[in-house]
Amino acid sequence: MKVTIEHRNDVLVNKLAAVQQFVRTVRGADSLADITAVLSEATREFEFDYFALVQRVSSRLAIGPVRLSDYPAEWVALLSATAYYVHDPVLLACERSVAPFSWDAIPGMIDMSKHQKGYMANAKAAGLDSGYTVPIHVPGSASGLCSFVVTKGRSLPEGSLPAAQYLACFAFEAARRIVASTEGDDDTADRIKIAPRLTQRQLDCVVLAARGKSNWVSGKLLGLSPDTVHKYLESAKRRYGVSSRTELVVRALYDGQLSFTDVIHEIGPETLHDRG
Repeated sequence: MKVTIEHRNDVLVNKLAAVQQFVRTVRGADSLADITAVLSEATREFEFDYFALVQRVSSRLAIGPVRLSDYPAEWVALLSATAYYVHDPVLLACERSVAPFSWDAIPGMIDMSKHQKGYMANAKAAGLDSGYTVPIHVPGSASGLCSFVVTKGRSLPEGSLPAAQYLACFAFEAARRIVASTEGDDDTADRIKIAPRLTQRQLDCVVLAARGKSNWVSGKLLGLSPDTVHKYLESAKRRYGVSSRTELVVRALYDGQLSFTDVIHEIGPETLHDRG
């Protein structure tokens, strides 16, 4: 049992290190093509076969300027030529969830129409057999999603699903910045570029949330009540304009207010606010 636990810890550290390298690279991307290349490589590294990262605008059937994918060319051509994506049930499922979901779970999330069922059957025939989608909701801005997919005969790599959330959010954040800059949207670019500063207590709570600690456990470690921890996290989310803890952690990591060392290494409560 001890060997198994140590092995799992080593795997976790290795995956987080790979995510950290991905973040460094994607932050330096100069174009959407660069992000596509980096995310495609990471997709294989984390044992998926394909990815698709798209931005959605106000209408659920409208796709925004961020459209990155390494899906099979024939499938992409079909979507582009016919707007067939309007029948994609993943788009609707993302409206119903802030948490990532597997495509197998979609029938339990929405009432799928005949066209939506046909869409998924055709996707399977095109080689997109099973998928894991990360919804990305940005209050006051266009939302997005990132799907990681495996081909027929393969199962979703369970050990890579947590990392997939970080890959999705970091790539989407980088893509938003590039689009805002290249389209001359100075207001949006400035809003994204200027990171809000979190207080030390907010950062302490975010670190523990990133480690999967509940409000109750975090409160015990920090000498706070669970309600106070909740309030710190909610205020931090409001500062960043995000709707989930995962997005909060991603933004804080992306902006350098946290490091992956903070997240990976368990440290005592007395040293939480000594992070440099």
